[in-house]
Amino acid sequence: MPPRERNPRTKLPQGIKPDALPPYVYYEAAGRGRYILKRAHPATGRLTTLRLCSSAATVREIWDAYDTLTRPAPAVTLADLIARFEGSPAWADLGRETQRDYRACAQRIQERTTKGGVPIGQTRLTDWTPGALRAYVDKRAEDSRSRANHELRYLRRLFGWAYERDLMDANPGRGVKTLKEAPRQRYVSDGEYAAFLAHAGPRYPYLIPVAEFAYLCRLRLSEVCDLRREDVREEGLFGARRKGSKDALTGWTPRLRKAVEIALGLHGQIAGLYLIPSASRGRMSETTIQTAWQRSMVEWAALGNPRFSTHDLKRKGVSDAEGDKLAASGHRSAAMLRVYDVLPAKAPATR
Repeated sequence: MPPRERNPRTKLPQGIKPDALPPYVYYEAAGRGRYILKRAHPATGRLTTLRLCSSAATVREIWDAYDTLTRPAPAVTLADLIARFEGSPAWADLGRETQRDYRACAQRIQERTTKGGVPIGQTRLTDWTPGALRAYVDKRAEDSRSRANHELRYLRRLFGWAYERDLMDANPGRGVKTLKEAPRQRYVSDGEYAAFLAHAGPRYPYLIPVAEFAYLCRLRLSEVCDLRREDVREEGLFGARRKGSKDALTGWTPRLRKAVEIALGLHGQIAGLYLIPSASRGRMSETTIQTAWQRSMVEWAALGNPRFSTHDLKRKGVSDAEGDKLAASGHRSAAMLRVYDVLPAKAPATR
């Protein structure tokens, strides 16, 4: 709510200048006079008027009353801290996908309970120590090591943010290590890949070029969504990679040209900026694609087929690539390449 102009006819007590008052604070001369705060109610949005102090107050006393009245309630529980974090400028600076991922982590954490049956969200911040966090991660790992590590990274970010702002006396996430995880080795065969696209494509046509770009160009889903029409170049399809991987220009093949044609066919009569357009002709969000993919995959798995993810298609693309696989994958180290190149090496028999 923008500040309202002060009424020039309202005469302030002697020694008080209008510019010295806090935001949304006004002086009412009726009766003995008083300073008031006008602001929108957080629940209803209706404008409310609150008394701050009498007309005899000094500027310092007016500001003290204002700070006391507007100071946010201290974060006592983990749920309080999460709410404070999601309402902060630091949260607003995060990308949409990071926010979505953090919300999912926060929801999963708060859905769990302690040994005593207390929801994790209602635990007090003073209960969180490095040992308590270690115990949570180890317990969570019984269900999923990858999810346990993911939620640990989120909690370390949350507690670090709180510690820097004196909301916690210490950062319980400092020094708590992630668990070792075996790299995913899922290889999608040509047959199951083609069969799934034939199953999902009629309902969600955009999944076909999405899957093809992820496989043929070895791209993450976010990188597929980033593809623009201007990335369709004479030499091939340019893909800007994230997470420190090298950008790549994938040379044309008949199959890649066909995938681009299908993607451009999604635009209709209005050409959008992105190769995979959203309903509003903007960038298709990863969430939309993941939702369609998971719905199709649930139906696919119900037919007795093994599930796979869009990221497994990048792994398939790296594994199937011929020649310099490090260049094809965009990775900067052989160690990272080994995570994606999951097929056994081919070599002729000894003569």
